[in-house]
Amino acid sequence: MGRAPRANGGARIREQLKTQANGGRTGLTVGPGFTAPARPGGQAKMYEHAYAYLHERRRWMRYQAYRRQHLPIGSGITEAVCKIVFTQRLKRSGMAWTKEGGQVILDLRVIWLSGVWDAVHQRYLASQPLPAISVKMAQGAPHEQLAA
Repeated sequence: MGRAPRANGGARIREQLKTQANGGRTGLTVGPGFTAPARPGGQAKMYEHAYAYLHERRRWMRYQAYRRQHLPIGSGITEAVCKIVFTQRLKRSGMAWTKEGGQVILDLRVIWLSGVWDAVHQRYLASQPLPAISVKMAQGAPHEQLAA
């Protein structure tokens, strides 16, 4: 069997991020005197911008730990949830929403889709004041009958 071709720089860094315990720091921790590789034209600025972006966010790039915990590391699951929660409910033909009205619908939809509707409904009912009872009803007085 031949040796696998060497991955380009971007692919190598992506692989490090996904598989190494401290992948977010691997490509970003540099010693004193580091200078960015020479880049033609505007590429040096783009490189510095990309480096700064990743450097600021390296604490969130613990992908190996996330994978061990079976957490998703891609955006696919988020995009699917957005489609289910937002698109299927709010973008139906002829619908128009205010921001406040749409938020109420989304809150209710998330409660329903999460399977906690009954618990939330019971909590809501428990938070409401009890209706006032008339004195006659409290004393057991018979109700007046209405004429037919």
